[in-house]
Amino acid sequence: MSQHTIPLEEITKLVINQSGGNLYLTGWSQDEIRIKDLTEQDIISEEKDRVEITFSNDGVVHIPHHLSVTIESVANDASIKDIESPIEISAVGRDLTLSNINPAIIGSVGGDLYAKRIQGDLVIKSVGRDCFIENVKGQLSLKQVGRDLVASKVSGGIEAKIGGDGQVSLSPVPWQAYRIEVGGDLSVLLPDGSNADLSVQSKKKDLTIRLGNLDEKVQTKDYKTQIGEGGPTILLSAGGRVFVAGDDLGWFSGLRLDTKELEHMAIDLSAQTAEQIKNSLSNLEEDLQASLSSLTESLDSIGLSEENLQQIKIQIRDSSRMTAQKAELAATKAQAKLEKSLAKTKRTAQKLKRKSMEFDLDQFISSDADKRSVSDGERLMILNMLQDKKISPSEADDLLKALEGMEKR
Repeated sequence: MSQHTIPLEEITKLVINQSGGNLYLTGWSQDEIRIKDLTEQDIISEEKDRVEITFSNDGVVHIPHHLSVTIESVANDASIKDIESPIEISAVGRDLTLSNINPAIIGSVGGDLYAKRIQGDLVIKSVGRDCFIENVKGQLSLKQVGRDLVASKVSGGIEAKIGGDGQVSLSPVPWQAYRIEVGGDLSVLLPDGSNADLSVQSKKKDLTIRLGNLDEKVQTKDYKTQIGEGGPTILLSAGGRVFVAGDDLGWFSGLRLDTKELEHMAIDLSAQTAEQIKNSLSNLEEDLQASLSSLTESLDSIGLSEENLQQIKIQIRDSSRMTAQKAELAATKAQAKLEKSLAKTKRTAQKLKRKSMEFDLDQFISSDADKRSVSDGERLMILNMLQDKKISPSEADDLLKALEGMEKR
């Protein structure tokens, strides 16, 4: 394993042709590109204003914040953060984590996508599994998502086609377009005082609106209404239920989940972990220096030749440097794993929040009250049929359940 540094000079672009394993790409304030964990199989080429890299396995790169980036292929996971210039990614085989980046255009992601604090547009062609997206300052375009979407704090327009369920919070503005299509259930949160024209299609004919003065439950496939004074059109289409509500949710505080508190906990945990990693690396370096100094004094007293003594000292320094690099690399990978785990935890919390929002207490109480007890005569009839072997035990159980579920007359 080695480390390679490239002075920035006139370089304006980084191209990663391939990463055979995972990719860890981080922006920093230094005017150089630093490539860590470099192997003999990796290829680096410099041409005029660009650097191209091909990693046989994992790639770990630090680049100046303002350097533009193109990534052709990552076989496994990719973690990219703190990049201020536009990013283009053709394909990521598994999960993609984006944090603190500027506009991004993504081709395909085979697994999950986690994106937060995007300072511009986020355009994605396809995601194989789930998406968790938070705080996009521009427009959000998701051409195809295989499973569920949780998206919040999107400042611009939204175009999304989702295979599973969707939970989206948005703030409609007149010059933007909103079109969200999901295969399952859809929940949309709008700020109180929003102005929009809402058009909804629900194949299940199940629509609930709890927004401002609107409190309706509609059993129809197509529904249109004006919110506030009207404005940009919000087109919603779902294979299942549709739920539209204000983002206050004070009407159901009993089951409300405070995801902001979870977010603050996640940020604090990530910061603490980063600080612990930094302190550990600092302590490791001090320990290595102390050990090196002590060992050098011991070697001096042995009486080796000057040439042999210098060779041993060089080997010791190289080994200590290698150990520090390995520790730093492990810290980089550990923090990327932590950030992905925190994103998964928050996504789960958001889904729980959505389910608590959609829980219809009145309907639950009404349906429970409509159930009746099975009479003694009905039980006796079922037992006689069972004894005569006209029905099986499982069929008798199903019949009892069916009678209990019948509405009272």
